[in-house]
Amino acid sequence: MANYNAFVFSGHGYSEVNKTTDPGAVNGSITEANLAKQICAVAKKYLDTTNLNIHYDENNYADNDLAGNTYTHKCGISVHINSAQGATGTEIFVPLKEKNIEADVNIVKKISADLGIPNRGVKSRDYDSGYYLQRTNGVACVGTDYYKEIRDAWNRGISLAILEVGFIQNDLAKIQANIEDIGHMVAEYIGHCCNVKIPAKVQPQASVIQDGTYYRVVTGSFKDRAQAEKRIAELKAKGFDSFIAIYKK
Repeated sequence: MANYNAFVFSGHGYSEVNKTTDPGAVNGSITEANLAKQICAVAKKYLDTTNLNIHYDENNYADNDLAGNTYTHKCGISVHINSAQGATGTEIFVPLKEKNIEADVNIVKKISADLGIPNRGVKSRDYDSGYYLQRTNGVACVGTDYYKEIRDAWNRGISLAILEVGFIQNDLAKIQANIEDIGHMVAEYIGHCCNVKIPAKVQPQASVIQDGTYYRVVTGSFKDRAQAEKRIAELKAKGFDSFIAIYKK
């Protein structure tokens, strides 16, 4: 048993109960579980600079990761990547009875703007009807939560949100190109819930020659941001850190 301020879980992954790994959604060799772990690792980097004691784990459905623990701020987030052919966008699912969804509204708004994908909003889903409900801040809903991890957490007095960053089929390149940004947003989400300010995102630094001259290596210029993000993902996959610089003629 341990006492934490809050938690950050990466969706699916390794089960401590049955000793197996659930990859979640898959696109070629890319798995939801690994993408979620990368995002959560970045979130951890920023959260570790604070005094918060955060519980990090892989959120395999076979495990009950909250059991036996206490959480001072009674909140946390489980990071996932969505899956559906032809779909795009980011969304977050919260407990039906949760009224305060300000942090949830903020994170999907930021991800949508940063990745250039639709904001599908803050939602809850009812177990009995299966209906999706678009949420409004300050207003609770009635019913039973559809998702087991949300339902189990709420029964413990804990508000667990499921963040679906984007769709692995159509948003993959944009997710891969923005892991640092998304991880920082997850850290800010927890900071908001715990009333703690998170340090600003670390910006990539160009190499500096002593006389102050910068030498840039350009690997392409694109009118379509999606193509630029695809090139970033390709470079990062080969171990080259890179970023997008926007300019207008």
